[in-house]
Amino acid sequence: MAGLNGGTVYEEKSCPLGDGRRLAYYDLGDPSGPPVVHHHGAPSGKLETAFFNLGDAAARAGVRLLVVDRPGIGGSTPKPGRTLLGWADDVEVFADRLSLAKFSVMGYSMGAPSALACLHRIPHRIDGVSIVSGAGPSDVPGLADGRSPDVARVLKFAQHRPRVTSAVLAFMKFGTRSPEKMIAASGKSMPEADQAVAARPGAAPRFAAFLADAMRQGTAGVRDDMRLAASPWGFTVDDPGVPAFIWHGTVDRNVPVATAHWLSGRLPSAELQLVEGGGHISVLDASAETVLLQLHQQALR
Repeated sequence: MAGLNGGTVYEEKSCPLGDGRRLAYYDLGDPSGPPVVHHHGAPSGKLETAFFNLGDAAARAGVRLLVVDRPGIGGSTPKPGRTLLGWADDVEVFADRLSLAKFSVMGYSMGAPSALACLHRIPHRIDGVSIVSGAGPSDVPGLADGRSPDVARVLKFAQHRPRVTSAVLAFMKFGTRSPEKMIAASGKSMPEADQAVAARPGAAPRFAAFLADAMRQGTAGVRDDMRLAASPWGFTVDDPGVPAFIWHGTVDRNVPVATAHWLSGRLPSAELQLVEGGGHISVLDASAETVLLQLHQQALR
């Protein structure tokens, strides 16, 4: 699949982990560039990269972008009872299989907890980390202040009511059959910057496509992914001395900007980039190449 305005072909590959499971992934951008493992949002999967044209951005930035479906999502084997730190272990095996001694990690939205788990678990393997519109822990007071009521409701279900969450996700999957109606409904609670991205020609079918692909095995993998991100993470965010970059929009209604300030406090050496008027999806849409260039430059130091 090509991006909205680009020519990248998104071809699924498969990586065996050694325990009978496999991880599905894309290998995008410059194959000789410094590797970056990107952690997709939720409910989502690796195909969100086509929506954001991350393949083209990676090629321009000169990085090798590896985008992996987490267990039970897209083409990756399910792993019932998994944890965020267990995901970091999977990433390390994945890196070993691809002969990556070191790599950077990038986390978007609800993929941020998974990226930060890697930073906590395997900092010696990581050149740099970028968190874009990243979700924070549910047990830190004040981070959800200003969140869209619709998003708050879904995250509460994700944490406490798995059957309801599965029903919501099944409804969303059914809605992917009518992309224009689906993205119009989603856009009602978006800030202006996000609405502009969602209104672009071709955005609706690609939005529907990555949701449908994420749930091609059913709703369980995405449901569990959301639960992990929306619940206490099982680790503390600390600063292991790895260079970090935090990007966040000031009017993000999915993940209020307070989360970026909190994360900046936990990673005091991080570079915080607040995008005035930026929403939840508009920041990655507009800044992907710059974000990846930062990681490229850091890897070469």
